[in-house]
Amino acid sequence: MKKSLFLCAIALSILAFPLAAAEVTVSTQASNFCFADSGELNPETPRFGVSASVSDRISNRLDGKVFFDRDPLTGNLLGARAAYHTSFLEISAGPTFGLLNSDGDKDSVKLLFQPGMGIGFKITIPGYFLATADTDFALPPASRSEGQAYLQRGELSAGFYLPNVLCTVKASQRNSTIAHELNDELKCVTDYGFYTEAFKKGSPFRISIDFIYRIMQYTAKDPAADPVKIGNLILGTGATWSPNTNMSFFAKMNGALYSFTLNKEVDGLDKFMYDFSVGARILTKSPKGIE
Repeated sequence: MKKSLFLCAIALSILAFPLAAAEVTVSTQASNFCFADSGELNPETPRFGVSASVSDRISNRLDGKVFFDRDPLTGNLLGARAAYHTSFLEISAGPTFGLLNSDGDKDSVKLLFQPGMGIGFKITIPGYFLATADTDFALPPASRSEGQAYLQRGELSAGFYLPNVLCTVKASQRNSTIAHELNDELKCVTDYGFYTEAFKKGSPFRISIDFIYRIMQYTAKDPAADPVKIGNLILGTGATWSPNTNMSFFAKMNGALYSFTLNKEVDGLDKFMYDFSVGARILTKSPKGIE
């Protein structure tokens, strides 16, 4: 309970941060594409997450962003990015901190901060092409303690425009590594997908349809235990509504059409597995006297 209150305070602090014009994004997620702390798959019990970020323009070519993500699978990540951009290129970097992550065992160490770094770049030819490579990762610690968690995530994508449709091919991965004496425990989700977003000039709506192949992996701390590997064929859909230029609301859902094991037998694959998220983006205005 104390941990949840502390994380909520972090998210609220980020939302209270902007005094000048900034873009504020908040969302909440639910997913049963998750392994329990024991490594078992339990589709009947979804896990929940929350995200909050604030982005602001520092100068004509430099933007800043502060964010907090509580991922249902991997854990908590707090970070900041500075992004330098030209007419077609954006390069970003900044610190990240794993926040109160562990394997769930009461005897394990919960580090307040696990330091790391985030880097990325984006190439854009407006109306024709875009490409992105981005990652957040934990830095190697000076010493390892039982139950410490180290988060990493990354994505590589390339997209192109058709009339009123943006098509993107993307590979992304999220993983959490838990330190143990004999063997590290690993939870990992890798997505390979084709993503589409339809839009129309003057319309407040955007509609997305996605086709994803997801691989879920779990490696136990017991070296003798067989790893778990699950494949999922997923159909995703989403919608964004922008009633004006300063505000938009979005919802997105992914559902498994078919789930199957890639090695040993796994219970629960006959259950429906899903991701769901809903959120909003708001562009705040500068108070009078602040430029």
